[in-house]
Amino acid sequence: MAPASLGGRRDPALLLWPMASLLLPLLPLLVLLLSALEGPRRLVMVVPEGQRVLSAPFELQDGWLGSPRLALTAEIPPNSSIELDVALLDATGRSVLDLTKDGWRASGTWAEGGESGTWQEDDAGLALAMRPGQSGRFQLAVQVQDLLDEAGRPLPDPVVVRGSVRNHSVEAPLLLFTAVLALAVVQVLQLACYGVSRGRWVQRSQDASAAIRCEAGGPGLLRLDVAARWELPHDNPPLGQHPGPAALELRVSDAHGRPTLQHREMVVVAHRSDDGDHWLAVRHTLHLRLPERGSYRFRVKLPEKVLADGDTWEIEWLRLSVEDGRMTAWPVPVLPLAGAVEGR
Repeated sequence: MAPASLGGRRDPALLLWPMASLLLPLLPLLVLLLSALEGPRRLVMVVPEGQRVLSAPFELQDGWLGSPRLALTAEIPPNSSIELDVALLDATGRSVLDLTKDGWRASGTWAEGGESGTWQEDDAGLALAMRPGQSGRFQLAVQVQDLLDEAGRPLPDPVVVRGSVRNHSVEAPLLLFTAVLALAVVQVLQLACYGVSRGRWVQRSQDASAAIRCEAGGPGLLRLDVAARWELPHDNPPLGQHPGPAALELRVSDAHGRPTLQHREMVVVAHRSDDGDHWLAVRHTLHLRLPERGSYRFRVKLPEKVLADGDTWEIEWLRLSVEDGRMTAWPVPVLPLAGAVEGR
């Protein structure tokens, strides 16, 4: 519950804590953003065959945000293969990780139906995610064991190995999936808190008035939704001038028929059309706070006819919905149940 702005009192219909759940989908996105802000450290090594080449020293950090990620790519000629030995050395020169990568690169041409082109495939990259026991400085030691052409003959050229180091690498698809799943959970929570009421009653009338008697009252607000539609009695299209506002009257009576509220206000009448069909419509919402639970009668009334630019629109239907026990995430105007109220 949250305190109301009037008199410092707490409004029992104002429920704010579910709004804090909107932060849940933002958490994985924030982690993704923090990871993206870190630029990778670039490494370049020119490795002749049979020689061991050390990279420039780099820092590997242990922390809560992601994990260090090393990526290496050997630039080899087309239609060749390579065997690459890679070792991760700590600050003392001791090898803490050894691995071997067999890579290849193939290319060619194709022709079909009078069209031709080239193709190329390769697998000369290596990616490694790790979490060191503690932060420190490391180096990579790279050695080319075999660089062969497609016939198995050695190639004399040195190999350029490019690498990158990221200390806070994360799985972006997993974080995005987590954000979407959290958003779905938040929507269910919002619906459970703000979209559910203790009772709901609907009355649809072919006249310009509708009434509902029901047992209502208690914690939360009572919400009245009024919808109406007017149509022309003839098929001629209207001139298109917007109609003026219409007078909406609300009367609330208790179990003994005594009026507890008489309210009147002007509501906006909108011109709607679809596929050559034209009509006038009203949608309006009112909120009440009932002092105690009991039997109440709610009656709304709108004009039978609406004049707009010389056309007389006649009521087709009016629908009144009453929902009891609604909670809101922000303050809404509430009509007082006492005497007569004249709205603008």
